[in-house]
Amino acid sequence: MSSKKEVIAALDAVDRAHRAAAALPFQSLAPADQRALLVRLDAVAKQLAVTQRRLLGQMVAGPPPVELAGAPWAEVLARRLRISVGEAQRRISEAAAPIDS
Repeated sequence: MSSKKEVIAALDAVDRAHRAAAALPFQSLAPADQRALLVRLDAVAKQLAVTQRRLLGQMVAGPPPVELAGAPWAEVLARRLRISVGEAQRRISEAAAPIDS
């Protein structure tokens, strides 16, 4: 099991990699290279979404949130992520569903 320090270090590395990628001069790439990069970025986004879904699934399967006077998970997530309650509920439902490989 990962320690909190390991998780934070991994997410810090993701942040650094994102900043480095965002700073690249995409306009200097040939159109074919831009399309290939787009495919890779899409794959990374999907991998991150799976990780987020796993984390959310573990959270909502655990003890109820203590924030917001015992509000349901959807309300807590909506406030924390600044999304609608409906979107939060959709994400919770998606996290509870089996992941397709």
